[in-house]
Amino acid sequence: MATKPSILTTLAEQKSAAELQTMSRESLQWVTRKVAELRNPGRLAIPITKEKTRFTPPSSRQKFLMGGLYFFMYDPKGKDDLPYYDRFPLVMPLKRESDGFLGLNLHYLPIKYRINFMRKLMPLAIFNDEDEIKRIRITYAILDASKKFKEFRPCIKKYLYSHVKSRILTVEPNEWDIALYLPVQQFKKAPASKVWRESVEEIRNS
Repeated sequence: MATKPSILTTLAEQKSAAELQTMSRESLQWVTRKVAELRNPGRLAIPITKEKTRFTPPSSRQKFLMGGLYFFMYDPKGKDDLPYYDRFPLVMPLKRESDGFLGLNLHYLPIKYRINFMRKLMPLAIFNDEDEIKRIRITYAILDASKKFKEFRPCIKKYLYSHVKSRILTVEPNEWDIALYLPVQQFKKAPASKVWRESVEEIRNS
């Protein structure tokens, strides 16, 4: 069976300013609608009071599908010692661990790099019975073994369930292209330009 074309191919090949502006408007409409769900305190998946941040409801642990794509608010452990971090990551989980999971935060890549990276991953997609993309079959070992996936290196992060500070927003595969294009990263302690510059340097030196 032939590999199904990537849903990102058209976006990645867009050149004109008009096309990019159209995608930008669609992106803003999408994020306004979706992220509003995360800002409703009455619907938080994980309590944020100091007394309750030591545990995570089982449903929150089960929400993450390996190879899916998710937004959530995050307050990292040891943040004072980090050079910078993203408060609103866009993450593809790779491996479950007892207290969290290993994942790729695509916000650490400039938008062009995000799109190109996802295009490389699409041949690893798993499809449902309707021939629609369900998730990406990906592991750290697969990424580390191939030079063509070197964009993953600045993105790999460990996320603790107890430090997720909002509901978990699932990005459906037919919305991946829009999510990748959104400039909604919330880097703290450094501007996005510095983060992206250092990420590109790491990729080129790997």
